[in-house]
Amino acid sequence: MKRLKQSLLATLFFVFLVAKAAEPGGLSVAIQDAGSSRFDVIASTTVNSQFSVLISLSLNNLTASSSQTLFNLSGIGNTTLLTLSRIDSNAGYSYGFTYQWNFGYSGNSHNDDYPYRIPYSVNDTFRVGQEYFGAFSHQNTHAIDWTMPEGTKIHAARGGTVIDLKEDSNEAGTDQRHLDLSNYVTIGHDDGSQANYAHLQQNGALVELGDSVTTGQLIGLSGNTGFSTGPHLHFVVRQQKSPADVSSVATLFVDKDGQSVNSDGNGTLSSLVEGREYQGSADSNQTATAQSIRSSTILDGSSKWRTGSWLGTFYDPGQSWLFHPDLGWLYPVDSDTSSAWLYHTTRGWIWSNKSSYPWLYFQASAGWKYLFPELGLYDSSSDEWETLSP
Repeated sequence: MKRLKQSLLATLFFVFLVAKAAEPGGLSVAIQDAGSSRFDVIASTTVNSQFSVLISLSLNNLTASSSQTLFNLSGIGNTTLLTLSRIDSNAGYSYGFTYQWNFGYSGNSHNDDYPYRIPYSVNDTFRVGQEYFGAFSHQNTHAIDWTMPEGTKIHAARGGTVIDLKEDSNEAGTDQRHLDLSNYVTIGHDDGSQANYAHLQQNGALVELGDSVTTGQLIGLSGNTGFSTGPHLHFVVRQQKSPADVSSVATLFVDKDGQSVNSDGNGTLSSLVEGREYQGSADSNQTATAQSIRSSTILDGSSKWRTGSWLGTFYDPGQSWLFHPDLGWLYPVDSDTSSAWLYHTTRGWIWSNKSSYPWLYFQASAGWKYLFPELGLYDSSSDEWETLSP
């Protein structure tokens, strides 16, 4: 489970050397005398992870170097967040502060178009035991439980960085004390969201804090630990606006061919259905960007033609290559969640994203061209047209 840390320091008056509130497990904040009537607010991190810390200051005859209150940090070490300076050197001063911290970054919005893999092998099929907002333990939470045998291999639904984990528990039950006894791996993503894979078996985490994880990578073994009535995997993605404002979000799940399994094609995401079985897709060979292109487009009925903001209209046979009626066959390769490199056998590499299309960047000519469907490519730098023959 995600952990929320909070500390309150009493107000100190006039002269002080160091004010500090120690926090176990990762982060603490201190104020240290920097000389010349200046004082540094310093965050100390003790584990290799990502952190977000929210500072609130109460100052008398002191001013802060910045109005910033929310900070994202990474790694082990000391970081000066703010410097306090006395306003009137002949008058007394006082200060107080509180802070809250959590693992992972804060401040971004979740990328709802990102395609999450179903986090187990394509060779496995498991039933959803509890869906979003389930009555047993998912009230107000976008969480999915898959019922599966202990020791099932769990793969990353999305790549990122391991920001938190626990693997020392061997207990399960439904008492309140079991709420903190689940083993888990939490992976932070590039948009600030975090995926939590919970109820792993004892010593079932196969990654370490700070590890970079790719989509589909083996990260753990399922189990039956913590608040649980039987072996299963609990999966939830949360977005952190600040350490004091964390909420779960719905995610777009895709199958092994990159096809959405819980979207209506118009941006509305539903839960995977309780009682229904789903084949895993985490170790399929589709690249993340190929999935992004496929899942962020609208499927035209039951055919394999799609249309959307990445490439306009194209044919998707469900394999590695896509067919564009003007450009021909294209092979999409992972770039990031909002852009894609597409390989064409004669034109080379082409770059596209949602906001620039139908402008396309051609690496071979190091220039931009505008795609007019059925007409050709317009090169604004040379004021020339290029006929297309897919």
